[in-house]
Amino acid sequence: MLFVGFSMKDCFAVSAPAFGDELLSARAMGTGGVGVAAQNEDPSTAYLNPAGLTLLSGTQATYGLSWVNLHGEYTDDSGNKSNMRSIDAAVPNAAFSHQFGEGGLAAGLSIESPYGLGTHWPGDGPLRYVATNSNLAMVVVSPALAYRINPSVSIGAGGDYYNTFDAELERHIDQASFGAPDGNSRLSGTAANWGYHGGILIEPNEHNSFGISYRSEVLLAIKGTVALTGLDGPLAGAFGGSNYATAAYTDLEIPQTVQFGYAYKPTDRWMFEFDTAWYDWTENQNLDVRYAETNPERLAILNQGNPQPTNLHNTWGFSVGANHKYSDRIQFRGGAFCLPSATPDSTFSPSTLDLTRYGLSGGIGIALSQAFTLDLSYTAVFYHNETITNNVGANTTGMAAYNIDGTYQDFTNIVMMNLTYRIK
Repeated sequence: MLFVGFSMKDCFAVSAPAFGDELLSARAMGTGGVGVAAQNEDPSTAYLNPAGLTLLSGTQATYGLSWVNLHGEYTDDSGNKSNMRSIDAAVPNAAFSHQFGEGGLAAGLSIESPYGLGTHWPGDGPLRYVATNSNLAMVVVSPALAYRINPSVSIGAGGDYYNTFDAELERHIDQASFGAPDGNSRLSGTAANWGYHGGILIEPNEHNSFGISYRSEVLLAIKGTVALTGLDGPLAGAFGGSNYATAAYTDLEIPQTVQFGYAYKPTDRWMFEFDTAWYDWTENQNLDVRYAETNPERLAILNQGNPQPTNLHNTWGFSVGANHKYSDRIQFRGGAFCLPSATPDSTFSPSTLDLTRYGLSGGIGIALSQAFTLDLSYTAVFYHNETITNNVGANTTGMAAYNIDGTYQDFTNIVMMNLTYRIK
């Protein structure tokens, strides 16, 4: 059997489990991604913990850009290596905040890309019949309001509009048995939906603060097409020619999350924070693609290996960070995080490369003037090498020879820059 369809499997991650990519701002990433306790003085708190908007005076706006550089590698059981194409991705971010009156009421807006995918395995490599190009491009727009109940407690809530404007899974089709070159299968689609989030900030005194935030799960019903090209022999006969396309549908579940943060400020110049986050991935137990095709022969080929189990499990992530105000113009930052994989070995796929990751980050903030601040950060993400033995390759292709067994490793560079404008 020759499988030419796909399940919309989980996507590659940079700094959150499964298909997360939480690059909120250079200021946040410079401190290891912390910010739930809202002591970063950063408008991106509208996304992370909206209650923190009450701490931001006047009107603030920030715009930033991330350069994400990915390097993946696969080594099969015989020692043969296949390098994933080096990926350079530009990920923008923006956020806005405004405090009304004496600080009792505040509003904010965050535009982020907290989930994303990018793996590109060689078209002539050993994994090509399971995965070649996999992409997920998404933007999340989060308006929020916050209110200071009393000097020690603030609350906030907002909506989350998820727009998946480009989802793609691609792989080759083996046609060597009838003397033809590889064909190609590409699943692509789009989706959009709303979720919500809320948070609480508690500051019992000037030295300590506690934050809790919650983000709802969101079901993204992806609608698109599956396109088969370069078909030959029996496949061309079954699908009526060398090219074929039909409508395809699948679901992608954004997990609910709960995050906790504690910040300690021993002096006006130092801030230390510890955050932890729980990701509820258990809704993603199996995913499948539904096709508009009604021909039984074509459906049998398209549904080879579909639905595909995912069996994701819940994870806890941890991050720590520090910020030092060296002078009135210069701030130095540093941090670290640990984020376990949400994908068990039994369902691991090279299209996701979901490996446990560890990050080290550093950054600097420079006050260019009373109104403008420039923040820069660098993060190195190290991935735990994983040796995989499973049936994903055989299940998705119908051929036991096309297994994905072997050792996977990865490394990511992340450089971020934000320019922030403040009106007191």
